[in-house]
Parts: sequence; structure tokens; C-alpha cells
Amino acid sequence: MEPRAASDARGDDALVEAAGRGDRDAFRTLVERWGPRVGAFLQRTLASRRDAEDLTQETFLRVYRAAPRYRAEGHFPAWLFRIAGNLARQELRRRRLVSLLLGEPAERPEEVFDSMPAPQSFHPESPLRADAIRRAVAAAMSRLPVRQRLAVLLRYYEEMPTTEIARALGTSPHAAESLLVRGTRALRTLLRDQPLDF
Repeated sequence: MEPRAASDARGDDALVEAAGRGDRDAFRTLVERWGPRVGAFLQRTLASRRDAEDLTQETFLRVYRAAPRYRAEGHFPAWLFRIAGNLARQELRRRRLVSLLLGEPAERPEEVFDSMPAPQSFHPESPLRADAIRRAVAAAMSRLPVRQRLAVLLRYYEEMPTTEIARALGTSPHAAESLLVRGTRALRTLLRDQPLDF
């Protein structure tokens, strides 16, 4: 699957700049354009619809606050997903701390990707098989280290090229590629023994 090009990044840059000058319609357009994708990304990362909704709102609140200082360079998606990814990592750290303090599991496997479709590259023969694939991928994704999980989600669900993944994760393209390779290899290993035949 070819990564999605930054199709309207310049248009997004103009919207952020306008929002930074107080244009609420421009900000509303950004939220309408990107809100569903950010929400889906966060739900896949956190395996919780409620947490994803909360952090989607927080992501756009931070975008709004940072808009006056935004530097338009055509990399809006990477900037946006970096904000969302940082919030997701903070939430996962908070969960681990709560888990240690209360002795409860940090992940909520029963919520993992309940309503999320499989990536577009999956073409299962039946809805039952599609559901099994979605649940197997979700369970495997929840076991990846968080930076590998973010890299894999950005590539295969957001279709970002490696350079934009690197920007989103605040790392080098080489390190982003390494995260993708290790994450993809780990997913294959985790999925290899899944019983998906129906």
C-alpha cells in the first residue's frame, strides 16, 4: 500500500494560520476535516472509545492554543498526529501507574478496537472473518511497545510516508523506519498462530 500523500497540507496550513488569527470557521473546518481521523487513531492506540473522545478534544484544544505560533511548512498532519500521539503516550503511562498502584490491568482488551475497521489492505471473504481479523489485529497491536504501535498505525491506517511518521514521532526517518520494521515483524509473529479459518 502506498502511503497517502500530504494532499491538502498547504490548505491545512492556511486554516491553522487563520485559526491563529481568531478565525473560528477555519478552526471548525480543521476539526471537521481531521477530527474523525484523530479520533480513530487515538481509539486504535488506546483501545478505549471514551479516552479517545476525551483526547481528541484535548488534541484540538492544543491545536487551537498553538495555532498563533504554528509555522506553516506543509507538514500539518505530522504536527497534528504528534500532538495526539504525545497525549496517547501520556495516557498509557498514566494507565500503567494506576495499574501498578491498584493492581488492575493497564489495558482493557474487551474494548480493543471494537468498532474500528481493518486497514484497507484487508479484503476478507465474509463479515465473520473480517471481525476475527479486526479483533486479532487489535489484540496484537495492543501488545506492541507504544512507539512501534504509533508508527504502524500512522503508516497502515493514516498511510503516512516514513518522513512524516518521523516528524509525528519526533525522531529521524531512519529511527521511524526501524520502528515500522520492528512493529510489523512483531505483529506478524503475534498473528502467525491466530485461528482465523471459518
